[in-house]
Amino acid sequence: MSLKENYKILHFNQFYKNFFWVFISSGALIGFLPLCPGTFGSLEGLIFFWFLKDLSLNYQLLLILGITILGIISSDITSKLLKTKDPDFVVIDEIVGMWISVVGKHTLLEFVLAFFLFRLIDIKKPYPLKKSEKLPHGWGIMADDIIAGILTNFSVTFLLYFVNYLR
Repeated sequence: MSLKENYKILHFNQFYKNFFWVFISSGALIGFLPLCPGTFGSLEGLIFFWFLKDLSLNYQLLLILGITILGIISSDITSKLLKTKDPDFVVIDEIVGMWISVVGKHTLLEFVLAFFLFRLIDIKKPYPLKKSEKLPHGWGIMADDIIAGILTNFSVTFLLYFVNYLR
């Protein structure tokens, strides 16, 4: 759903009053890109976290917790404004999922592998992800990507451990 289409759905006054929440939920408006908003949201999260990778694990986890809470609130408010369960332009969930995918990772290989695995898992939505989308409000928007991020992080760790073991 493009920004122009959302203007038709949401009165300008409502959009303006709630711009902060729309801005946050859309990943600083990245979600309004016309093609693949989820992929661009994930890429935005990946690039942003690259600059946070040298922080201690405690700080990384604290930042993830904060952005997750902000994501639950902003996606909930935005979806209620539009009367849509999960608007296409809401990509804060992909950003959080991507951050979880790369928490504790430091190399370019780990980041690239996490990006592709996360997108695959997020698009295919294996069992626990599909079911978690049924949670109410912002929780349902965020939960599948949080779980996808956890699965991705474990998968990247396992794959790299396995490859190193075979050497």
